[in-house]
Amino acid sequence: MRHATWLIVWTLSCWATMAASPTSVRTGQPPLAVGQQCAALAQFDLQDEAGAPARITSAAIVDVPARGLDLAPTRVSGFGRRPDGARRIGKYCLVTGYVAPQNKFELRLPLPEDWNHNFFFAACGGFCGAINGALCAPPLERGYSTVTGNGGHDGGAGFDGAWAANAPNLQEDFAWRSTHVVTLAAKTITRRFYGSSIAHSYMSGCSKGGQAVLVEAQRFPEDFDGLMPVAPVYDYTGRSVIAAAWFAQAVTDGRGGSLLTPASVETVHRSVLQHCGAQAGIDEGLVTDPSRCRWRPAMAACASGVSTDACLSPKQVQAIERLMTPPATSRGEILYRYPYVPGTETEWAGWNFAAVRAGRPFPEFGNWRVAEQYLKYLADETVRRNADPLSFDFDRDPATLKRSRDLYDATSPNLRAFKSRGGKLLMWHGLADSGIAAASSVGYYESVLEAVGGRTQTDEFFRLFLIPGVHHCGGGPGLVEFDALTALEDWVERGRAPEQLVASRSNGDAVERSRPVYPYPALARYSGGDPKNATSFVPAR
Repeated sequence: MRHATWLIVWTLSCWATMAASPTSVRTGQPPLAVGQQCAALAQFDLQDEAGAPARITSAAIVDVPARGLDLAPTRVSGFGRRPDGARRIGKYCLVTGYVAPQNKFELRLPLPEDWNHNFFFAACGGFCGAINGALCAPPLERGYSTVTGNGGHDGGAGFDGAWAANAPNLQEDFAWRSTHVVTLAAKTITRRFYGSSIAHSYMSGCSKGGQAVLVEAQRFPEDFDGLMPVAPVYDYTGRSVIAAAWFAQAVTDGRGGSLLTPASVETVHRSVLQHCGAQAGIDEGLVTDPSRCRWRPAMAACASGVSTDACLSPKQVQAIERLMTPPATSRGEILYRYPYVPGTETEWAGWNFAAVRAGRPFPEFGNWRVAEQYLKYLADETVRRNADPLSFDFDRDPATLKRSRDLYDATSPNLRAFKSRGGKLLMWHGLADSGIAAASSVGYYESVLEAVGGRTQTDEFFRLFLIPGVHHCGGGPGLVEFDALTALEDWVERGRAPEQLVASRSNGDAVERSRPVYPYPALARYSGGDPKNATSFVPAR
């Protein structure tokens, strides 16, 4: 059975070799070729446009290979599958620059005849530190003027925090300022290039990028019309330090390694699916409602005297029990409410034990690494010596993180200004996310619901979708293909609020299965008929 009706096919115009410059038309000068029009941006004076000195460092036309824009390096789902035979961007104007002190950006401008008159910011993730131009490819293909940045600093790959050492101004840019000032500069360049205004502005990002999206909604509600935060680490200090240290202490073997192994985690996964793999009324091989999954590590424990990878040792049971327990003080005071849940074990590799992911080794499991770098370099204005997550004291040390919380956290539920100006926010989170539990997004949604006065008022501008089997930012064993951006566009531009996303999984060009995902708190429930048919599911609470 075909499942193509929910995919949006967009057509982009062929490139014209000449395009009149609106600026030159207004001044009565001969029109510039589009290549000259692009190159002329390098001389555009931006020093007073972004609230801080800004410079354009290069501007040139880029030819897209015949195979089209490369979407493979982007992990973030939510932009829909590229339809076969769709015409693609052939050329674009690539502009690089920075806003002082180190807010570097890369702006990709479709040719005038390909532009959809909208603007898109693709936010960086992790500790940022470099420009990942590939993040621009999905929105650029749709015709957006698209920008991304380095998060306000240059740094190494992965969770490298050394750039923040003794640099409170760079910390501030990373925390909340960078997106705003780059947005101001990029919008000015966009208007200059096309000689017209921007119709609508959108932003999306995952993890730290999701935090950046929520910062915009909370601090700068006028910057964007549509926001799509993905698995946002909005409680940045709580997850990156307190929870990460708790999890690292849970799995440490005391010798620099982890109690968990790929074999033991596979044992966990098999046991989880035996108990919770058919929660939607049909065996999907996915945990679709973690809050109601009653699996516990003891269910996979070895019998007394047995030692094998097919079951869990007593120490492994104890480690996983702590992973599934909220970090707390010795008095029982909860410090972070979102521990690991059943269904996330398919992504424990790299977070809780050393692994090779995407062809790259993770010699230090991620929870330890992110907490160590954050504590050492980001937490204070000066370097914090002897920052070891394995010795983090949950009674004493959280009190030393007040500055961090004030600076980095985006926990405010007050989105009234964003709502009042007509902004729309579509958040999605994978239920198999091991980096940030999906329950944290539920927690934020519920806090906004309380702040704005109830579900009806909240659903008018903010909806949350929880996608079964999807890992942190995308991928995973579940339904990884869906088109959240089109749903957000329809909401912003046509007033059609998203009642569902249709999520699917494909094998090559063939869609293996698909089903609807409804806005939280509704869940999809199998209603009989063809189990591969998306219409066989109905919303249930």
